[in-house]
Amino acid sequence: MADKKSATTPQSEPIEDVNRIRDIIFGSQMKDYDGRFDSVQRDLKRLQKEIDSLSERLTNQDDEQGKKLQGLRRDMRKADDDLRDELRQISRKLADEKVDREVLGQMFIELGTRLTTGGSLADLLQGLEESGQD
Repeated sequence: MADKKSATTPQSEPIEDVNRIRDIIFGSQMKDYDGRFDSVQRDLKRLQKEIDSLSERLTNQDDEQGKKLQGLRRDMRKADDDLRDELRQISRKLADEKVDREVLGQMFIELGTRLTTGGSLADLLQGLEESGQD
């Protein structure tokens, strides 16, 4: 057992000496590098969290904007449909209320005839009323 201890001790001494020498030569630089590395790792983790947070916010905003856009499209379609319906109603109303060219022509012929024959104004108005009721 004593032989094993003496055999391992001389072997481990050079390794320990090398480690001590390395610590003496590079120790302060390694501690400085370790500190910088830890700082960079912390910054990277913090930045990754910020990126994840911003990505999530961007996704949420994109979803909200998509919903708003769909709502606006629906509103525009409804407004367009309402406007078209209103225009159709106005067109129908105008078509119903306008005087037919043929009727208007007949009325002017009747007016001209009454004026040339020397009829009275009362007869002319009565004739127009009768034509309008037909």
